Amino acid sequence: MNGVAVAAIAVVVTPLFVVDGFRVLAGDWFVRHELGRDGFPPDRYGLSDAPRLRLALTGLHSIQPGGEGIALLRRAKLPDGSAAFNARELRHMQDVRDLLGTAFRAQIAVVLALVVAGIALGRSDRWRRVVPLGLLIGSLATLVVAVLLVPVIVLGFDGFLLRFHEIFFSGDSWQFSDRDTLLRIYPEVFWQDTAKLAAGIAVGQAIVVALVSSWWLRRLRRRAVVKAAA
Repeated sequence: MNGVAVAAIAVVVTPLFVVDGFRVLAGDWFVRHELGRDGFPPDRYGLSDAPRLRLALTGLHSIQPGGEGIALLRRAKLPDGSAAFNARELRHMQDVRDLLGTAFRAQIAVVLALVVAGIALGRSDRWRRVVPLGLLIGSLATLVVAVLLVPVIVLGFDGFLLRFHEIFFSGDSWQFSDRDTLLRIYPEVFWQDTAKLAAGIAVGQAIVVALVSSWWLRRLRRRAVVKAAA
């Protein structure tokens, strides 16, 4: 039974790290940095920097939990006064908002469950190693997954992005033409940078949690030795 509990904890660790990465990147600072950095591709259809940034921030705000949601996109206009986002784009962004909200809520619930489990199981000689061992295994698995995904993200990003959308979104609302606003404000390079940074954040968390959980396990072993010798 201990092994099942350890495995259950280990399995949720990588998703927790990934969602954390998206929490960090789902802020105005990242959109401003990306669209304002040197080398970011200009809009091929002539959308200038200021309205492009405004629409990109509007898109971000529409998927963040709380707030007005997709209504922001319905009101958004291009510089010529036409609607910035079509029906397909609105449907997709609603799907993204729903997915992100679910992921954020699930992450909080899992973290709270881990904290409660760590406290409760820490009182039992038999179970106290379950949480730190699960965290350690999950963190090491995250590092392995990151190593395996780096070539995919760097060399085959189109395929990676396609599989991601096929897994997390039903239908074809995520398929757009080059003239659709979403592709103009968030070109592929934006998502490449997002994936790389999210992976980097996950790796950083994995290293820290692996070190902390290793220390936790060593501390428990020392306590067990002292207790046995007493």
